[in-house]
Parts: sequence; structure tokens; C-alpha cells
Amino acid sequence: MYEDMTFENIMVSMMEDMPDGLDTSEGSLIYHSCVKQAARLEEVYVELAALTDNQYADTADLDHLVQFGQERRTYIEEATAAEFEGVFNVSVPIGTEFSGDDYNYIVTDVINEEEHKYRLECEDPGIAANGWLGDLMCLDDIDGLEDAALTKLLVEGKDEEDEESYRMRIMDSFGIQAFGGNRAYYKERIGAIDGVGGVKPYRRKGTIIPIVIISDEYRKAESKLINDVQTQVDPIEQTGEGIGIAPIGHSVSITTVTEYIVNVSAVATYDTGYSAEGLKTQVENAVEEYLLSLRKNWINSDSIIVRRAGIENAIYNVEGITDVSNILLNGGTENITLKENVIPVKGVVSCS
Repeated sequence: MYEDMTFENIMVSMMEDMPDGLDTSEGSLIYHSCVKQAARLEEVYVELAALTDNQYADTADLDHLVQFGQERRTYIEEATAAEFEGVFNVSVPIGTEFSGDDYNYIVTDVINEEEHKYRLECEDPGIAANGWLGDLMCLDDIDGLEDAALTKLLVEGKDEEDEESYRMRIMDSFGIQAFGGNRAYYKERIGAIDGVGGVKPYRRKGTIIPIVIISDEYRKAESKLINDVQTQVDPIEQTGEGIGIAPIGHSVSITTVTEYIVNVSAVATYDTGYSAEGLKTQVENAVEEYLLSLRKNWINSDSIIVRRAGIENAIYNVEGITDVSNILLNGGTENITLKENVIPVKGVVSCS
């Protein structure tokens, strides 16, 4: 709006307004008397342009965009920390700290006490720690502890939401409005509950409004999470009374996705220095990443299709593999088309 209000243009305008016959050339007394004012006016117009831009969501800077989002109840997705499975040779207390690959990790929960498996959380949020697994060094004094390692990524860490992605979500919020009981309302409110990774509300069936959720690990939600969500949305003992976030008169039933195990077999050609045994973990991880990408898209799909070509491409991209053939999914040569709200999980992966 004020792009033309530059120092040069302001000076030209000032000199044109001077009385006829007055020397306005550069270096003249009147010219020098106006220079500082023109420079200051240029600064004022720059600040005024920024103020104008920050009045609108499509041009606001990030700080003002966050304020817009708060008014729209559309909040920026903050960075989250990665969570891992760790295995030790002895039991370790909750809260024990470890170090590995320039990051610190803290034990937050027990996975399997007998096998000494625990859930650890990286102390630094973001995606940087997602790709590392390996031996850990204990920062506390634990009797008998000799072996400590991160063995599996359970929940990916996430960076703070990209500014333009957040801007688009705010702009989208001016479209379909979330209000008590519509589809957008349930997606927004249930999706904000800790542990929920996606929400699918359905049209009322009889007296019940069915809602299906997936966990934030993009797996079947555990019974505890289902019960927690049910209680927050519409407690079973007082269903339809509007005690939770569901409006009065809405009887809501929370269920979760069903998991379908996909076993994979393939034949690969290996580059010099590589072997099937040596790349076994990498191949399994590649298959898991492909299936995870399908699960992440569950929210946008009526039916997930596990494609042989997708599996083949995932394995082919593993370093050390030069060719892939004879892909079988659960022993068959066809793609697997899953029913609605069924998600694929990795079973046995064999790559000879």
C-alpha cells in the first residue's frame, strides 16, 4: 500500500511543493533541511505498512498470526519430543536420565518390567532426534546397569508447525465453522485431546453418533485412551446430558480403528558388500515407514490400499539393494484393499 513512499519519492514531492524560484537542487539549503524529515517519514511509512499487513491473517507476521489463531481457536502446533523404547539389563526407576547422540532422554513409563523395556522421551523437542537408535550412557547411578540402548522409535518428534501451514489452517477456519455438534466441531475438540491422532465423526445411527479415533502413534487406540475420550466427550453414565463436550441430546460412541497385519516377502538383489541378513532391519524399517504413511492418511481415506508397488519402492530405496522382485502380500500377488477404518500394520517381513 505504501510501496511508493520511499525516501527518494518523498524528497521529490517535498521539492515540488516548494515556491517557484527557490533553489531545490541537491546540496541546496532547503534540500538539506528536508533530508532528515524525508528519511524519518520513510521509516514511518515502513512501520505503517507493517501495521496494515498485521491486520490481516494472509499477510500477518508469525506473532500476529498466533493472535489471529487464538481468536479463531486455531492454535499453532508446538514442537513435540520423540518417544522411544529402551531396553536395559536391569530395572531402572522412572525419571532416570540417559545420554546418546548429543541428546538426553528420560524414562517416563514401563513397557515390560520383566524384559526391562521402558518408554523414554527425548528432552529436546523436534524431529532431529527421530533418526537415531543405539547405546545410551546413564547420567544417574544405577546398580548393576551395564547395557542400555534405544531400540525403537515409538512416537516421532515434531517441529513447530510451519508458518505458512498454520496460516492456511487459519484461513480455512473462515470456511466451515466449528459449532456445537457439527463435524468440524467434533474433529477440532476431540483431535485436541492428548493421545488422539485423528478423528472421523459419522452421521447419527439410530440414537448414537459414532466417532472413530486413531492414536497419535497412528495405531489402534488402547482401551484407556478410548475411555478417556468417551468420558471427555459424552460420559456413558450420563449420555446425552451434555456433561462432556458433546452438546445436550447427543449420545456419542467412541471406537477405534482395527489393525490388519500385512506380511511381506520379496526377493532382492544386493550390491557388493551387502546381504539380506545385514539389511534385514533396514528393510523392515522401510516397510514400516510405507505402512505408517498409509496410516497417517487414514483420516482422508474411505479405504486404505496396500500396494505391492509401494512395498517394492520402499525396499528398493534401501541403500545396498539394486533390484526387487516377487513381492507377496500375505502370500498373494494382489494389492490389499482394506475395509473402512481398518489400518495396515507390519507383520513378518522376509527379503531374501
